[in-house]
Amino acid sequence: MANANDIVILKQGVENWNRWRLQNINLNQNQSKTNILKLNFNKVDLSGLNLSEYNLQNFNLSRANLSRANLSRANLSRANLYEAICHTTNLSQAILIDTNLIAVFLRNADLRGANLKGADLTDANLSGADLTGANLSQTNLKGANLRNTNLNQANLNGANLSGAILKGAIICQV
Repeated sequence: MANANDIVILKQGVENWNRWRLQNINLNQNQSKTNILKLNFNKVDLSGLNLSEYNLQNFNLSRANLSRANLSRANLSRANLYEAICHTTNLSQAILIDTNLIAVFLRNADLRGANLKGADLTDANLSGADLTGANLSQTNLKGANLRNTNLNQANLNGANLSGAILKGAIICQV
């Protein structure tokens, strides 16, 4: 769980949080199942943290660094992840309903079983991502990079794939 000190530092702003993270590289990264205050996390560095099962609904995580973070089973419904960096991020079974993922960097991300219904992934980079069994119904994937993406058993009903790059994508049992 997030401790009181973490919350105090977060309330001081993104720059203070990022500076504190650099100085405390060995901070406890096992903070799962925590519902933290709804703060503005624009440009915050949350890379490598265990945020599994966090409730991050409606959070502003635009341009945040979530690389290598564990967000499995996290609720990110209606969150703003515009241009967020999610390289090799674990988002398996995460709830991303109606989430803004425009221009997000999800290269090699784990999105197995994730619910992305109605999400906007316009111009997103999903190259090498694993979307096995993901719900992509009614998503906007216009211009998305889906090179070498695993879409096996993904639900693409009503998805907009216009202009999407699908070279090398695995599309079976869709």
